Amino acid sequence: MRAVIGYPPLESKKGIPLLSQNRQFQWFHDPTYIYPVVPAWAATLAKQAGHQVAWLDGIASEWTYAEWEKRLLKSKPDLLFIETKTPVIKKHWQIINRLKKKDPKLLVVLAGDHVTALPEESFQKSAVDFVLTGGDYDFLLLNLLNHLEKKEKLEAGIWYRTKRGLKNTGQFVLNHDLNKLPFIDRDLTQWQLYAYKNGNYKYLPGTYIMAGRDCWWRKNGGCKFCSWTTLYPTWRVRSAKNVLDEVGMLIEKYGVREIMDDTGTFPIGPWLREFAQGMIDRGYNRKINFDINMRFGALSKEDYALMAKAGFRFLLYGLESANQETVDWLNKGTKIAAIEKELEMIQEVNRETGGHLEPHVTCMVGYPWESKEEAEATVAMTRRFFDRGLIRTLQATIVIPYPGTQLFRECLENNWLKTKNWDDYDMTKPVMKTPMADEEVLAITRGIYTSFLTPRFLWWQITSIRNWQDVKFMLRAARKVIGHFLDFHRH
Repeated sequence: MRAVIGYPPLESKKGIPLLSQNRQFQWFHDPTYIYPVVPAWAATLAKQAGHQVAWLDGIASEWTYAEWEKRLLKSKPDLLFIETKTPVIKKHWQIINRLKKKDPKLLVVLAGDHVTALPEESFQKSAVDFVLTGGDYDFLLLNLLNHLEKKEKLEAGIWYRTKRGLKNTGQFVLNHDLNKLPFIDRDLTQWQLYAYKNGNYKYLPGTYIMAGRDCWWRKNGGCKFCSWTTLYPTWRVRSAKNVLDEVGMLIEKYGVREIMDDTGTFPIGPWLREFAQGMIDRGYNRKINFDINMRFGALSKEDYALMAKAGFRFLLYGLESANQETVDWLNKGTKIAAIEKELEMIQEVNRETGGHLEPHVTCMVGYPWESKEEAEATVAMTRRFFDRGLIRTLQATIVIPYPGTQLFRECLENNWLKTKNWDDYDMTKPVMKTPMADEEVLAITRGIYTSFLTPRFLWWQITSIRNWQDVKFMLRAARKVIGHFLDFHRH
């Protein structure tokens, strides 16, 4: 089979779509391209199985839609695979219908959290042929290709059309062994497209991996707002040795200098300690920086000290709000009162070990139950963290209730939704009813982004410069902040 993994350009005055490998969709004024790990695995598996595979990311390649479509049709594929999300699903339906008119024999496949939550909708609204539900759509795409070419039995989780209507193979099952996955073919999937335009990287080139799928925090279903709980209701992880081997390959073969592991929350406990010690024993800690997603309250001082020695740098934490009631409602499982002490502990570890652990926090605004004063408490907290040098960077967003999440279900139960027009779920404005006006929500989001503007933090940043790489990173970060500030102005 001739298969294309494609990201069609989505041209908009709102900016550049951050679609790949993303739990929260945004339009960015300053583009960020994130390496799409699971689709890249899908391409690799298909190629290794003997299928002809092309990678056409028109967004990261910065093509026009016309150029992307021309390249696609010229390659004469049998099948096109598209990863989609709620805010762009209607645009993808339009593209599918357009492509099917130009090439009726082209089979189109959709995957992602939106179509996992609402698989039938895309068949009603477009000429899509298959929908792969769940997060193991790399394995499912290979299964589908083998089914079409070799009549292999379809696995659970696949929806498709027949002359008698829609059929599906049942609820998806996450029973695939992640340790049997090959290392991603980075050349096939054009990893360089994503290696430089990413504000989180301090040292270039950088790339993404995933040790697990997706987050081990599973109490009561996990965080209510996270769209990937729809894809990964269970937790699996590769062995520490397997991940270390991949890190070594990326260093030796591609000269990667920074790696972001995008597992929802990085594994902890004995797994983390084995991995970190392996980074030290193999000398990888002297060659790269390692970045992860983490949860407050999960690690001890000893863990942080080992991580600092092992070359860990960027630590992304979901703060979400300064209000404990909000955090409890979201089912985060964290205690706001303990966060500042943990950040102080990380600062202390850096002093004691000479490490460079750099905490980054994410915050959200626009909860139906938060007042303006409560939202402003989050701004005050991030300003205090910056002023004390406890965090280095942050991300602020408007909370969006994606279909399939617990938050979306609660929105339906409580009549919180302003609209079900999926185009509006793109974080340019609130889609939930809140005690604040829309402009107030946008203003507070901008306020979070500018909370670093304290004299002490700016002086601390200047005095912490160690080399030219630090200067370039600070300049890139400043450009990203300006871009995000523009992202949350009315369009």
